[in-house]
Amino acid sequence: MLLLAAPAYADTAPHKEGQYGGVTPGEPPARDIPAGPARPAKPRRPPPRGTLTWIGFEAKDGGAEVFFQSVAPFEVSQRVEGASLIVHLGLPRLGHNTWRQIDTRFFDNPLSGIVARAVRAARATKDHPARAAGIEARIAFKNPKDAREAAVRTATEADGMYYAYLKFPEGTDAPPAATPTIREPEPEPDAEPAPRVTPKPPTP
Repeated sequence: MLLLAAPAYADTAPHKEGQYGGVTPGEPPARDIPAGPARPAKPRRPPPRGTLTWIGFEAKDGGAEVFFQSVAPFEVSQRVEGASLIVHLGLPRLGHNTWRQIDTRFFDNPLSGIVARAVRAARATKDHPARAAGIEARIAFKNPKDAREAAVRTATEADGMYYAYLKFPEGTDAPPAATPTIREPEPEPDAEPAPRVTPKPPTP
């Protein structure tokens, strides 16, 4: 099952957050394919270079694949921060709806969500490395132990668009919440009987 954060330029209708689009990366949606010679396809203007045009997610065999689409090649780098993977894309602008969060919690995969935002260049600090301007996609994991860098491959597909694919292996189960141990109160020791006091006889 494929989730879309935004359409490719061939698909002009906006997608709702986490909507299943029923399309395959590199292939135009069925409604963009002309029905016959009487309905030729209208030429569409591609988005400007440097635009993130599409974010997609697909659960696969317990794992997951996330992809990013643009009209031309772009650089991809990764770093792990806590329970999230930060993916930096060398693109200056977000495309239509690509800022929307993708909720992946209810699929059989190790990821819980994806959200992208534009960032400015920043110098290195004690807690964070230097960052170039571009787009950062934060990929959150269900189990912090699964947070890791993905296997990356890139390709220019049949639709002429450039894709960066991030593949994640099957995750581990989230650790169960610890059950508190309830100790029964120890029985109190039996109280010692009070000593008997013998009254003294009255003094004559």
